[in-house]
Amino acid sequence: MRRCLRGVREWVAPALGLEKGGYWIVDDTGFPQNGRHSLGGTRQYCGQLGKQDNCQVVASLSLASPEGRLPIAFRLYLPEEWATDKARRQKTGVPEDIRFATKPDIALAQI
Repeated sequence: MRRCLRGVREWVAPALGLEKGGYWIVDDTGFPQNGRHSLGGTRQYCGQLGKQDNCQVVASLSLASPEGRLPIAFRLYLPEEWATDKARRQKTGVPEDIRFATKPDIALAQI
């Protein structure tokens, strides 16, 4: 995924006119899920639904200018209940080095 995002960034960024200035957009996006087995899925706020429900959330970082917006980083938010559940982590293949991080912490790491 990182390699793909880097390739798109290198191709699209020049069209954004960032030499004139730009800004970061930090966002989170919820994806509704059924059941409790989707990686990172739990009851949390889901913007697509406008309410709390079972969903996965991705924290993202984009570059933007008046000419457009370019997503450059995405990371699945792993809720604390998932991060501390060893059996769930093993079942879904979450690497051991992935730890709980708040959405703001994820955004700062992306920047």
